[in-house]
Amino acid sequence: MNAVVVVAGGEGRRMKSDIPKQYLDLAGKPLIIHTLERFRTFDPQIRIVLVMAATHRHFWDVISLSYDLGPHISVAPGGKSRYESVKNGLDHIRPDCIVGIHDAVRPFVSLTTIERCYTAAEREGSGIPVIGMEESVRMVDARQMSTHLDRSGLRRVQTPQVFRSGMIKKAYLQPYRSSFTDDASVFESVFKKVTLVEGNPENIKITTPLDMQLAA
Repeated sequence: MNAVVVVAGGEGRRMKSDIPKQYLDLAGKPLIIHTLERFRTFDPQIRIVLVMAATHRHFWDVISLSYDLGPHISVAPGGKSRYESVKNGLDHIRPDCIVGIHDAVRPFVSLTTIERCYTAAEREGSGIPVIGMEESVRMVDARQMSTHLDRSGLRRVQTPQVFRSGMIKKAYLQPYRSSFTDDASVFESVFKKVTLVEGNPENIKITTPLDMQLAA
């Protein structure tokens, strides 16, 4: 069985909108609906857990009346941090399935990327989509001195980050650490290795008004 935890708890302050970014209109429908439809297309029976702040629930209640999102969908409460939100979402997931964790504001993930992630997770325990770096990269220290980094060894990480659910649920039992920058780093801290797969460049995270213009 496949499942996905869709994290929709962001306030969207950089979007400068009274409406959280995941509920803004994009090409005639809310952004979050585009995202959910990608996973329903991948697997019409996928179990979806939406994680959102209680103060956002009214946005979702209104939107959900207008769209048929199929079976197996539920809502979990958001936490004070993304770590807590994901943990709350995983509480609704069985320990014997393949589960993705995805940002609600990434509506352009390709079906091929989703397939690669779930296939790798079923086979290896995890499937993390990444893409190469196109720009030159420099690392800046506390003195504002910079050092060139070889971009050929660097990757940008996307979502969905997909795992065997029993393993990622176990990883999320540990206390939060500042080194946990994403779900892969939480998983890696327990199981030592993550499996990288090819993502798709257009799978951007929409966070600013410019991103919305590009998305449209």
